[in-house]
Amino acid sequence: MISTKVASLSHRLPPLAGLLDDTLDQAIRARQRRVMMADNLVVNLAALRVPDRSLDSLLQAAAMYGRDAVLQLDSRLATLNGPRKEAAVFLRIALAVQSGDPALCQLAATFHTEFRRAVLDGCAFYPVPGGTFSGNDDHIVQLFSFSSTVPALRPIALALAGMRDVKRLAAEIDALRDDPQWAGPAYLALTRMGAAPPDTSNFIEDALQSVSPAQVALAMDLIAADPRVISNEQLLQASARMDADTDNAWLIAACRAPRAVYERAAASTSIAYPLLLQISALTGYLDGVIRACHAIAATPGPITQLEADLLTLVLGELPVEARCAPNDGHAKSLALRNLLLRTCRNAHVPVCNDADICAWNVDEILANPQAAYGIRFRNGAPLTQQVPPLNSVVFEVSHTMRQALYIERATTAGHALALSAKDVTRRQELACMISEFADAMTEN
Repeated sequence: MISTKVASLSHRLPPLAGLLDDTLDQAIRARQRRVMMADNLVVNLAALRVPDRSLDSLLQAAAMYGRDAVLQLDSRLATLNGPRKEAAVFLRIALAVQSGDPALCQLAATFHTEFRRAVLDGCAFYPVPGGTFSGNDDHIVQLFSFSSTVPALRPIALALAGMRDVKRLAAEIDALRDDPQWAGPAYLALTRMGAAPPDTSNFIEDALQSVSPAQVALAMDLIAADPRVISNEQLLQASARMDADTDNAWLIAACRAPRAVYERAAASTSIAYPLLLQISALTGYLDGVIRACHAIAATPGPITQLEADLLTLVLGELPVEARCAPNDGHAKSLALRNLLLRTCRNAHVPVCNDADICAWNVDEILANPQAAYGIRFRNGAPLTQQVPPLNSVVFEVSHTMRQALYIERATTAGHALALSAKDVTRRQELACMISEFADAMTEN
């Protein structure tokens, strides 16, 4: 009787090969979703968490199949192409990292030219740590050592060393600064580790004056990782260029001199509206929010994600009337006005008697605009501390705004923070937890 039941049950269960196929299919789809969401700059961290957690669990499940999973993936790589092959390469690299596969370096050498991002992410995001503060970067050390014989892998090895803060490679990386071919990636890796060489400022100045967009972008990456490496004068020079690659210079400058930079941005006729929204959100001045609310109220339809970021970050709330579709313009304007006035009254910022019906004008809404100009708001309250913690609001804002908050944290806290808004979510969540804990300890 028992054997009959077991036979019946085994007939209903899918074979192990079928389970492995299903696991790999799900993992490939999760990676494709992950890439799509990471590249959509208006997606938030809470949404990115979904494919990341799926990938973590599916990768660990695939690793349990051992050699079978490797053979299955290798077979698929021979037939796939396009985004599905990119996803399969990512999974193959991640599986090698997770399993401690000695073939990792050779796999990276095989795929890095066509699928650099997949190789980089697979090595950067894994292995899944056994605990909150545990981690293993042995595979990055191995890749760095392997790159001495396969120089084409050196850019990835250097990028990984900086992203994962592999300080035991710092001395070897520092020696590469004398080689013009590797100087830029070496400076960036060391800066991300918080170990920027003394002449990094000079290197940045030369890069900013270069006609090469790649050099300017490298300089911006260096500044964003550790804003201490650049002087205010160099920063003004960078932001004056007004190139798309220098948006980070505006954001860093806004963290250093919020009022002056906001006024300069608001008076500019060439600065892009999205960047102005970011600067207004970071600086948190009421006149900036009022001007943004005026623009939002005058635009039909729901608010954009960057507009939502500003309202969430500065006023601490996002009215449903502003984000729903179809959108009632009058209801949206009224909700924004009520939120703004409530925030002002809660903070004891006096408003005019007819502030609820007047035009969206700073002088007509605020009773004493000059006094209010010096007050910065964050999360619906006056900003009283120099370095706002990376709290739960970071989960809700877009990738674009979250990257600005990481830059703000590095700038005002005076340390390196080589965290990317496209990084694996568990590492971003850990950074938020550490930030809140550090701020709580400081307050106590």
